[in-house]
Amino acid sequence: MQWSNEVSRLCTGVPIILVGLKKDLQEDPVAIQETRKKSLKFLTPFDGEVVAREVGARRYMECSSLSGEGVDDVFEAATRITLSTFGRPKGLGCCAIL
Repeated sequence: MQWSNEVSRLCTGVPIILVGLKKDLQEDPVAIQETRKKSLKFLTPFDGEVVAREVGARRYMECSSLSGEGVDDVFEAATRITLSTFGRPKGLGCCAIL
């Protein structure tokens, strides 16, 4: 997992969320057949959790941009993890509308 070393080196201390994409294809018969032809398979959520632990990710999540399933959850998790890691910016306690 070459990318995980690069991310760790360039983004020290930044939390990682590993996201499995194209969740909608996991149950698509055509997609399953195509992956089998290439001797590949879709990762299961369990496999994703294992990889997430291996790369030091805080979470493993899956989403589909096609169906929208899980997309909001990924952004919410990223926001929550960022705020819990770095805290809220100081001096932004009010809102002014001009």
